[in-house]
Amino acid sequence: MAAIMIPESVKAHFPATIDPSQLWVRYNPLADSLTVYFNGAPTPSVWDDVDDHAFIGFSINDDTLVTGVKIEHFTTWLLVPGQSSRVLEAA
Repeated sequence: MAAIMIPESVKAHFPATIDPSQLWVRYNPLADSLTVYFNGAPTPSVWDDVDDHAFIGFSINDDTLVTGVKIEHFTTWLLVPGQSSRVLEAA
């Protein structure tokens, strides 16, 4: 099992506390996209980009409530030069 170190530019938008039992995580290999919802299931969201690959989802009913994170071109995002915080590490 591996863990992904999330850059601060993305992590800054995460909820203060995250209940692991409420994480909904899917990787789509065809699209090379990783999506994580913090509330247990996909939720209608407005997505805002925070870097070239990462998007933060906000609730359509409350623009201060973060619903999740989506990373497009996930394997590329992991290999961006100079981003040592994105290296996979043993859990």
